Amino acid sequence: MTRAPRDSDKDTLTASDIARTYERQAERLLERLAEPGCHAERRGDQVVLVRKGGKLALSAGVPTGVLAQLLETGAVACSVRAGSSAFHITEAGRVRLRRAATGSETPFADQHRRIESRQDGEGGTQRINRAEDPLDFFRRAKPPFFLVGEAELAAGERFRCDLVFAQSLPQVTANWSRLVVDGAGYHEGLSVSERVVAARARVDAALRAVGPDFSGILMDVCGFSKGLETVEKEHNLPQRAGKVALGYALRALARHYGLASAAVGKARVSMRHWGAEDYRPRLASG
Repeated sequence: MTRAPRDSDKDTLTASDIARTYERQAERLLERLAEPGCHAERRGDQVVLVRKGGKLALSAGVPTGVLAQLLETGAVACSVRAGSSAFHITEAGRVRLRRAATGSETPFADQHRRIESRQDGEGGTQRINRAEDPLDFFRRAKPPFFLVGEAELAAGERFRCDLVFAQSLPQVTANWSRLVVDGAGYHEGLSVSERVVAARARVDAALRAVGPDFSGILMDVCGFSKGLETVEKEHNLPQRAGKVALGYALRALARHYGLASAAVGKARVSMRHWGAEDYRPRLASG
């Protein structure tokens, strides 16, 4: 671990340098305390790490000032065992470690997220927060939900990507495509690209295939990331009926996309006829 600032360093280290040094030592101390069977004990003016059984895990120790900072913030708690004090990491300390592990500019928000990168089907990558993904309920279900398999989950992800490409969801930022320049007044902005038009056609076809009974539920879950309890309240469904309705919606969507969890049909089919590229069969009259 990084050594503590000494008295001889005071002429060269500023207050911010000392604070950063103690902060790094506190993070490393928390990482060690998070290991199974590890706690800290105070030995004189130093804090040493002790593993289960009384074996020293770190003989050099760290300054007691590092431990005082962790106690003040609630990241470490003190307990008395056989007349000696032992310091253990708390849940607040584990949360602090998760924030530090995100390496993000918004650590307090990212500690509640589970970001996952997935291919969007058109050569791009999407970042999805699994903690707010209602479809993740079916992935974690033990035992698996009988209506939803890998094909249904893949269909839901494909439909979600089409919604994004079709720009069917409300915007949460400014729309810079509709600018007013030199007092020219309002105009329609940039023309809709062919990619957006094609995605909107796919979304419309998918909603028609699912039908009016399930299309609203599908939009709420895949488009607006609403939870199953919210869907049940808004659609006047009985409790625990939301996952059943969503399961049937995803099954209809998978059939529309031609997706199946298992291949069904004959292994081989005999050849019926050979024909050239421009071949057309003759239609017998009468």
